[in-house]
Amino acid sequence: MPANVLIAVNRELFPTLFSKMDLDRLHGIARVLPVEPPVDADRDFLLEHAGEADVVISSWGTARVDAEVLAKADRLKLVCHAAGSVRPVVSEALWERKVRVTSSAAAIAYGVAEFTLGLLLSCSKRVPWFGVGTRQGYWQEPQASFGGAFEIYQQNIGIIGAGHIGRILIRLLKSFTCQVLVYDPYLSAGEAEKLGVRKVDELEELFSTCRAVTLHAPTHENTRHMLRGHHFAALQKGSLFINTAGSIQIHEEEFLAELRKGNFVACIDRCNLEPVEQDHPYRHLPNVLLTPHIAGVIAENRLRIGTMVVDEIEQLINGGAFFHEVTLEDLAKMA
Repeated sequence: MPANVLIAVNRELFPTLFSKMDLDRLHGIARVLPVEPPVDADRDFLLEHAGEADVVISSWGTARVDAEVLAKADRLKLVCHAAGSVRPVVSEALWERKVRVTSSAAAIAYGVAEFTLGLLLSCSKRVPWFGVGTRQGYWQEPQASFGGAFEIYQQNIGIIGAGHIGRILIRLLKSFTCQVLVYDPYLSAGEAEKLGVRKVDELEELFSTCRAVTLHAPTHENTRHMLRGHHFAALQKGSLFINTAGSIQIHEEEFLAELRKGNFVACIDRCNLEPVEQDHPYRHLPNVLLTPHIAGVIAENRLRIGTMVVDEIEQLINGGAFFHEVTLEDLAKMA
């Protein structure tokens, strides 16, 4: 019998994640339960419909698959999370039942890595500042702003975190003549060699030797305030710092103190509170390019999520290995 699939994705979100091509693929390999995507994929929805499901597709806003839901869902074998972190949907009971879990975080990672590369190439050359300057009557003058523009040719580029995003960015940077340095306590020397990067063991070394540093460490208590003022003070004049990862990793007060000195530029896509307060320094400091949490998925890149979900369900049906399975042990080093 084909696997029964329950789509537990909020109605407004669902069409942004699954293309017609991938929906046709899904219907071709599985029996999609005849339940319309709900306005809200809440606990009541799961309790009502999960009983027939071998696979539940969850996403942002889907309720947690807890012990009570699992008591109804005795057929459940797989939760395919059509979003990033699986933490909002998994439970201790889920792991105890040995229900398998996959995540589409890798799909989001492509968008973040591409966005980061775009910032690296444009902001190292001070393109946003040139754009503002020419409207104000300037011409070449912004090239000297905040320590001066640079290009990444033969430069050290530092990556904090060699997870999905970091590894995609590493591949993208292979097209450029630069040296990639990586800080990640979970990255072995052997893995670093395979990736073609230089592993560094101290953040101080990364910040003091790299012209650009980009943050991709996961957001959890183990990374809280891992970046302090002395790290940013160690940057060479004119350097670039990019944050598309999160907010708790940075000690914001110390970071702002260094930003105010004007020795480097920063691209900030993640803030403690979003939208960021109107009077927050990120909105007003001239050496900050602030974007509203758009690095990952705002348009077509969302469709990668649906593709990955259908790929995983196909693996379940064919008895193959999942591409992006998440285990309980994995959670310790994930966002």
